[in-house]
Amino acid sequence: MDIATPQKAVLATLLSSLLAAPAVNAIEIYQNANGDKLDLYGEVGVGGHIGANYEYGEFYDDQYYVDDSFATLGVKGVKDGIIYRLELDYQRENWKYADGELALAVDKLFLGYQINDNHYVEAGLTDTAFDDYDKYGDFTLDTTVESGEAGDQDATVKYEGRFGKIKTGISYTYGAQSSSGSELGDTVNGYIGYFGDVFSVVGGLEGRGGAAGESKYGEHSLMGLGMRWVATDKITVGLNAFYEREDIAQEKTAIDITDPNNKIYAYNNYQTLTNKGGLVSAKYQIDEKWNIVTSINYEAYEEWDENSKYYDEETSWGNSRTWGTLGVNYKPSRSTLIAIEGNLGESAQNAYAYARVYF
Repeated sequence: MDIATPQKAVLATLLSSLLAAPAVNAIEIYQNANGDKLDLYGEVGVGGHIGANYEYGEFYDDQYYVDDSFATLGVKGVKDGIIYRLELDYQRENWKYADGELALAVDKLFLGYQINDNHYVEAGLTDTAFDDYDKYGDFTLDTTVESGEAGDQDATVKYEGRFGKIKTGISYTYGAQSSSGSELGDTVNGYIGYFGDVFSVVGGLEGRGGAAGESKYGEHSLMGLGMRWVATDKITVGLNAFYEREDIAQEKTAIDITDPNNKIYAYNNYQTLTNKGGLVSAKYQIDEKWNIVTSINYEAYEEWDENSKYYDEETSWGNSRTWGTLGVNYKPSRSTLIAIEGNLGESAQNAYAYARVYF
């Protein structure tokens, strides 16, 4: 079986204060008078999901603790005005339908060009435009509402531009695929946002052309919204929401069974399923090293609804689920993070604990 998007956009969205950590802590290998340079960056993280609940379909196996260790090593630089980046991830494939093994994968491989101070383009294996902001209003580290945008993709062209406090981006992917390799079709993905000192808001759209019978994924449309409000010098409040409509094949026919372990199917009878979700999140900055994060989360998928003709009988929690998250984050230095989060309600885990070092 397949999942429609990569694992949590590389496992989790980090705290807003650490989103730029690899860039901030990159090690400069060289830089010359012509503007050419090369930086080395990365991270090493150890931790995992505690009290994992297999029923919610987010993990590969039914076990109490699911390891989520992760490492990144990358290089980025400029050569003759061309920007380049290569990033390798070593991650635990612990999500639904995976095998739980550690795997090495190329996460980024692209070339870019800085047109001027406000406009930039890149092409190759990179994240689609809205992937950078699909969880913009969420300050927690893991297991919150997932919007299902395309994430990192091969054969992607992306533009980003800034007009004062307005920032926008758009990307096109030829033949997008799910994390398991299933066809998703050509994908267009974009965002526009206002990023002020006190209030920020960003909205995104995504459209996928579908697999035309090659996989269960048909046409797909997604709308997302994220907001942040700096209420005081210590409290920041965020909001995230998404609404999507996705055509999913209800029937499949085997057309090649030569290899019993790798049968080839034709998919048909695509039907549109509607999904939605949202959260309210907050961060309280105790001091420069400690902060508290929290969120209240809501998700509703049509396949959960027993009154829908597309109901998945494996679900038992009703047509929606809600849960809360409360976490404490400690940053001994600018390039380290130690975090623990607890969950209450209809969450896929009881807690998440993690330690990361960036360089």
